[in-house]
Amino acid sequence: MSLLEVQDLRVHLFTGRGVVRAVDGVSFSLEAGSSLGIVGESGCGKTMTALSLMRLIPEPPARIVGGSIHFDGRDVVAMDADDLRALRGNQMAMIYQDPMTSLNPVFTVGEQIAESVRLHRGDARSAAWLRGVEMLKLVGIPDPDRVARAYPHQLSGGMRQRTVIAMALACDPKLLIADEPTTALDVTIQAQILELLRRLRDELGTGIILITHDLGVIADLVDEVVVMYAGKLVEHAPVRRLFAEPRHPYTRGLLRSMPSLDRREHRLLTIEGTVPPAHAMPTGCRFNPRCELVREECRGQEPPLRAVGEGTRAACWALA
Repeated sequence: MSLLEVQDLRVHLFTGRGVVRAVDGVSFSLEAGSSLGIVGESGCGKTMTALSLMRLIPEPPARIVGGSIHFDGRDVVAMDADDLRALRGNQMAMIYQDPMTSLNPVFTVGEQIAESVRLHRGDARSAAWLRGVEMLKLVGIPDPDRVARAYPHQLSGGMRQRTVIAMALACDPKLLIADEPTTALDVTIQAQILELLRRLRDELGTGIILITHDLGVIADLVDEVVVMYAGKLVEHAPVRRLFAEPRHPYTRGLLRSMPSLDRREHRLLTIEGTVPPAHAMPTGCRFNPRCELVREECRGQEPPLRAVGEGTRAACWALA
């Protein structure tokens, strides 16, 4: 049985401008001890998908209107508030893109990690504090005893991000969702964070979902990749196959936009146009206004996600 099974997930936003299909029919699964990357441009539904897994979407205006989320055999969509509190931060944890949104400015970072340990594991105050210091040491923070007594504003951006990771790991979650965990960090700190996530996966069997726009990070860490565009899943493939043989035109565009020393031209290539506004999606394939392979049927009907090679599924009429 998979650790996480997501089937046909649909999340709508009910706004004054109409219904926005923020996540529209997304399906994937994750085994314990494996890692999955979710990639795409800003506004493609990556973070909304992640928040839905933990039932953290703002209700209203958002609502899960269809599909299912099963974690460790339990139906997350059907959970009540008490079950969700027991799940979040304990068996399923999330690293947010901006650490300052996760840290309370009026408590020391040690107190904040210890609070999570006391809540979910029932440890005494002193044991919870020691666990917090231990986790700060695990994520590579020097002098963790001193840092545990510091307030968030007294730490650098990289140390705050590692503190958030320490907090997420404090209760040994089975699933860790990392939303752009290396954004705004220098390359040496990025490498340390990625190595930490790799150790968690390989040594502790933690399942990892990594959300990012950085395909270099994806290539370095995950086993499988989900490519999203305008709320839809457009390609799903093992990471090696995705880089060696991308099938969907959008995936090819993302890969071409990566800097490369092998190109004769050192000019960065781009995907023409922008992601359509959420309240005004084009008919047919949502990528058709920007697609170099567009044909008539692309403008009239959404393509289904289907097998287009060994282990690869893609949603594109041009791949028939």
